[in-house]
Amino acid sequence: MGIIRLLGLIPLLLSLSVYCQTYIRPVSGAAAAMGSSSFSLAGIWNGFTNQASLAYQRQFWVGAHHENRFMLTELGSSMLGVAIPVKPGTFGVDVSHFGFSGFNTGRVGLGYGMYLGKRFTAGIGLAYTLMQLPADYRNANAFTVEGGIHYMPTPRLTFGFYVFNPTNSDFDDLGDLPALMGMGITYIPSDRIMLVVQVDDDTYRTPTVRCGLEYRLIERTALRIGYSAASPEGITAGIGFPIKHFDIDLSLSHHQILGFTPSLSVAYLFSKKDVVTP
Repeated sequence: MGIIRLLGLIPLLLSLSVYCQTYIRPVSGAAAAMGSSSFSLAGIWNGFTNQASLAYQRQFWVGAHHENRFMLTELGSSMLGVAIPVKPGTFGVDVSHFGFSGFNTGRVGLGYGMYLGKRFTAGIGLAYTLMQLPADYRNANAFTVEGGIHYMPTPRLTFGFYVFNPTNSDFDDLGDLPALMGMGITYIPSDRIMLVVQVDDDTYRTPTVRCGLEYRLIERTALRIGYSAASPEGITAGIGFPIKHFDIDLSLSHHQILGFTPSLSVAYLFSKKDVVTP
């Protein structure tokens, strides 16, 4: 590891308990490729970052995601997710883990989303998070709620709002569980192009602007690019494509000092339907 990269990691590691708050909520390869913009998106993984998106998922699917932050195994995060359509909405379950033997967090989430008429969807979730410091024989847990809404004035325009931990739950003396809220806008000017802009704010960061663009080459195959103003994030890019019943999303982000962060999401769809609107 180069000396510049090492020096850049020192403050990051000194404040690891704060930095790791990013990983308490699920992520996905598709959203990561667009600057981690997700609150107003309707893709299959987005039901875990805004439960209102679960309303669109009318097919049963299971998937796995892994991210290797700055190519360091100690900063790796993994997640398993499943969507279960019922009537009139859809349940989503996610299980995730971040960290290494000296510090790690785990999460289990259960969410539900449904349509409220033709222009609105809404969702709510319950999240249990565990923080462990094995070296100090210490651990703590927190239980909270999350949820959001989507408003679609037209089929090509979606406004999304999301909130996490409005109850200000915490990890006792090990620190706070961050509270987060944000709003995103998705605009689809054509059948091939999708634009997304998002602003979010949490306990540990100033308001962050994110943006992304997706260009569909063919059905279910897309090129993506984005940007996140959050530190230590930056420029992002990726691709999504199908292999039979599998949807695969690859992304890569770059920080000028800390380097590259690859991520991969793989979902198995038991049918090949896209998201459904009424």
